[in-house]
Amino acid sequence: MTESKKNDISSIVTPSFESLVSSIYSAVLLNLGEIKVRGVDPISQNFEIAEFNIGLLEMLEEKTRRNLTEQERSYLEGVIRNSKAKLSEHREKASSN
Repeated sequence: MTESKKNDISSIVTPSFESLVSSIYSAVLLNLGEIKVRGVDPISQNFEIAEFNIGLLEMLEEKTRRNLTEQERSYLEGVIRNSKAKLSEHREKASSN
């Protein structure tokens, strides 16, 4: 990668706690089939891997307890809550089919 491309990317994407949490959350959504991958059809679901990634978020919450800003803590809690709700929703849909 050229130096100018690195500078372009770093001006857009800065590593942060939120970007780490969002990356793991994306893996949850991907494994629940909520993110469509171009060229892959049909959408696949892997509840076990989604559950694994939720576990990573919970571990991150535990390991960073009392070390996060209020905004970071709130964001992480919301992502965990939303991930669990989506997993439950997808499991219910799968069991009713």
